[in-house]
Amino acid sequence: MKTEKRSTALRRRLAEPGILTVPGVYDSLSARICEMAGFEAVFHSGYGTAASRLCMPDVGLLSLTEMAASVRSISRAVGIPVLSDADNGFGNAVNVVRTVEEYVTSGAAGLFIEDQAMPKRCGHMSGKSVIPWPEMDGKLRAALETRDELDPDFLIMCRIDSLAVNGFDDALGRAKSAVGTGADLIFIEALETTDQMRQACSEVKAPMMLNLIEGGRTPLVSYDEAEEMGFRLVVPALTALYAAARGMYDIMRRVRTEGVSLNYKDRLFDFKEFAEIVRLDKIEEMERRYLPEEDLSERYGGGRNRIV
Repeated sequence: MKTEKRSTALRRRLAEPGILTVPGVYDSLSARICEMAGFEAVFHSGYGTAASRLCMPDVGLLSLTEMAASVRSISRAVGIPVLSDADNGFGNAVNVVRTVEEYVTSGAAGLFIEDQAMPKRCGHMSGKSVIPWPEMDGKLRAALETRDELDPDFLIMCRIDSLAVNGFDDALGRAKSAVGTGADLIFIEALETTDQMRQACSEVKAPMMLNLIEGGRTPLVSYDEAEEMGFRLVVPALTALYAAARGMYDIMRRVRTEGVSLNYKDRLFDFKEFAEIVRLDKIEEMERRYLPEEDLSERYGGGRNRIV
């Protein structure tokens, strides 16, 4: 049976009833855990990638090469669609062409590009600036035309960051223009009120994404509320990152003062459980299938027995 392309699967799912929740992930492990938790797709976060690779804020420090490598690693780790952060396309419209090429070949099911000037910043930070719309329109057209040549099902989302710079009316106008250009989805970053959310969904005639960040500028609403407003896609963008960082910090403080023990076992995956996350069983199966019997016996002392 021919496997459905992940871009096709994501496009099909967005056309079906019901809001789609896509958690932000920052590496292969976080993506795998979100897949195990039952999510239908994941969102590759530039903020999370900057934090995990550099321990730096999301201020445009990552290159296209680094981001595409992150996309490739995440895509290989899971079997569900990966929607990817492509920042501002890493340059002008010509750069956007290569960005789309790299993301498609890296296994992403779709991406978004934003209208920020370089260097970009996290959408919930102060100090952003945006490019004129005609320049962004050229980037969007470059992305769409490149997509059409490589994978017509690959999703192109236009992210609008001008709300914090030029106000809500400007952001709304840019969003409508992006729909006219042909964007598959629209993402107005850092909406500040539920009234703005409702108005955006009412006036923008394309599927809308809502980005929810704990402590960010956008009010946190339930998935049911978001769906009632008209959003098709909700992204808890940094929850996995923040949960991992807080959990690691809390446990490692205890380890530093108390030593290694079983007192916090309920807060951890243990050795065997973690082996399931990283799919050691698949490695074992390949070893049983391909390695000589004597090699397995020498390595593990039990022939073709389970390693863990």
